[in-house]
Amino acid sequence: MPPPSPEAVEAYWNRTRRLFSVRRDGRVVAHVPALTLAGCRFRASEAGRLRCLQQGSRDVHAVVTGEPCEAPRPAHAVRVGYRLEEPGFRRRDTGQVITRADLVWLCADGSAWALNPS
Repeated sequence: MPPPSPEAVEAYWNRTRRLFSVRRDGRVVAHVPALTLAGCRFRASEAGRLRCLQQGSRDVHAVVTGEPCEAPRPAHAVRVGYRLEEPGFRRRDTGQVITRADLVWLCADGSAWALNPS
């Protein structure tokens, strides 16, 4: 697996601000209502998920990594998401666990859509 490019960022839904937080090199650099990422990888820590379930705490343990870009969302994009109750990011139509996608649209309503998730 190649290392992420220097332009790559991590993004996650910030439940307090109700915006997406964008991290570069481990540091939050922006809070944005919407974002499009290319060459994406979905990463969710199972240990972090179990800790949140056990302690009732909230922490960042699930992120999408990719390069910011501009692209319109096609009609055939698939809704994807993460739920604390289930391990991993999943397609919302089939429930299949996914780890990557060509493009991901993180929308202002907090939803996420992916092109070619696998």
